[in-house]
Amino acid sequence: MVSFFQKYRLFWIVIACGLSLLGIVLWNGRYIDALVIFTIPGVMLGVFMFLTNPNKKHSAKISSEADELLKWSQLKESGAISEAEYEIKKKEILG
Repeated sequence: MVSFFQKYRLFWIVIACGLSLLGIVLWNGRYIDALVIFTIPGVMLGVFMFLTNPNKKHSAKISSEADELLKWSQLKESGAISEAEYEIKKKEILG
């Protein structure tokens, strides 16, 4: 199930950028409190949207490739497969 923040992700990213920019513009003027009122919540919302990114497939793929290589390396070290078989499998895993 997609959460509310993920469903309207672009909207929340625009809001985060808008809050941050509004706070900086007002802060450069006379309103010192604008930095705290607008910019900090805008940055925090942006960080939250980054951390809740549903597209984390890239890091999972790297992790699974590393696990697969480790498994084949252990098989090679134990003598279950030859060096040539390991190299073929390594090229296959890394693409």
